[in-house]
Amino acid sequence: MVAFSQLLAIPHLQLRLVQSGAGDPTITWVSNTELLDLGAYLEGGEIVLTTGLALAPDDRRWRDFVAGLNRARVAAIGFGIGVNHERIPQPLVQAASAYQVALFEVPLPVPFIAVSKAVAELLRADDLGAARGALRAQQRLLEGARGGQEPAEVLAGLAQATGKHLALLGSDSGTLASTAGFTAAAEAAEAEVIDLDAGGRFRLAIAGGTPLSPEGRSIIAAGAMVLGLSLGENHAENARERERWERLTVALITKGAAADGIGILAPGLAPPGRVRVLALQGTAEDVASWRRKPRSGLDRLVAANDAPGTAPGVVRAWQVVDEHPDSVETALATAASYNLDVVVGRPSPLDEAALSRRSASGRLRSLSPTAPLYTAPRVPAVIWADRDTPILEALLELDTDEGGNTRAAGGTAPMSRRILGPLSESYAAPGAVSVNAEDRDLLRETLRALFTANGQRGPAAAALGIHRNTLRDRISRIERLTARSVADPDDRAELWIALRLEEAAASAGSQ
Repeated sequence: MVAFSQLLAIPHLQLRLVQSGAGDPTITWVSNTELLDLGAYLEGGEIVLTTGLALAPDDRRWRDFVAGLNRARVAAIGFGIGVNHERIPQPLVQAASAYQVALFEVPLPVPFIAVSKAVAELLRADDLGAARGALRAQQRLLEGARGGQEPAEVLAGLAQATGKHLALLGSDSGTLASTAGFTAAAEAAEAEVIDLDAGGRFRLAIAGGTPLSPEGRSIIAAGAMVLGLSLGENHAENARERERWERLTVALITKGAAADGIGILAPGLAPPGRVRVLALQGTAEDVASWRRKPRSGLDRLVAANDAPGTAPGVVRAWQVVDEHPDSVETALATAASYNLDVVVGRPSPLDEAALSRRSASGRLRSLSPTAPLYTAPRVPAVIWADRDTPILEALLELDTDEGGNTRAAGGTAPMSRRILGPLSESYAAPGAVSVNAEDRDLLRETLRALFTANGQRGPAAAALGIHRNTLRDRISRIERLTARSVADPDDRAELWIALRLEEAAASAGSQ
């Protein structure tokens, strides 16, 4: 930046300060004018040179002239004496004083072009100095990269060189490292964000009140390159890291593993207090691409769901996200970009993430049932499983010990077998009527469709793709095998709870 005082200090120009302004303004350019209102043509920071050709010494419009330049935020007014006026008119001096606009005298031997050339030389020298400073800052950043600087050290160097506040963001939008004032600066004005890699695994956020100078942008570019290299992908290590995080995710959502595992895999990364478990479903290719996405921070809490899908080619996966709405919104937007449907489990403490997973698992049946539906133009579905199911949860807890392991005897399993009879997947009674696995699955699917259709046989038959008479025959068979009537509300309640218990237990056992 070129200060007004630097121009005044050039000896051969013989410039004389007549009225000082507010501080030592920065010069951006020089403009010559004899117009009365030049403000609309200025951008701010200019030196305005004039000989006062349009105004008499005692003209009242000198005040309007200065007021317009003050609104345009000029750096100073230079008045050339000996051309149209022997001295600077007193109304001009008074107006400059009133508006606190710097006013200086340009003596007759000095042409305005000399002042313009002097300012241009100062600006050129300043640009050269800024470029040299930017180059030195870039060299320091690159030298630090060879020494294995931590991201926080790189951010501190960038902040010192640019005067900005910066943060390193992960793929879940969480802050991995930042300068001290970043949060306040980002709240005051929206931060600019730069991707550090093609997959969006890491991003650099820049916050500050004023735009970056060209030199500042070159420094930021060098810093982004250094961060990108230091955080660059090591494919073998990344694969091992992904496996470790997947094992931790499975432990969290099935066994209630302690949150200490997050601190072990990522020292310094604070575990969330409450989480939501997302159940995702889509084609095998889309789910695989989603899982391979570069990740960082808590965004790495993903795992496969090996439970059978609804149809060939349809697979599922799990993700644990912070309960905070921003984290959930980011996860949903990412899933949508991969054409995946999502069931959002209800909030739960991290060490009880199995409850959230169970609530999400229970609503998976509401998603698209066949693979072709995922290839047609569509809007990915998002289902929120926020409603509590206390009775179902209490019954499910009867079948597990404190470690989440299924008990050998007791609990709800005998009750489900007794209600469903041959339709139970674990039914085995000497001399009882037996049903092969294919028929059992067919009848269970029919029962589930009937309940989903609120007992209405027409919609249930349509959902199954069968004739109403076929549905009637299946229901008759179900009633004979279970000794219960779907027309009786008590029998319906027992059948539905028994069916849900077995499905939930099977889902838990598959993890």
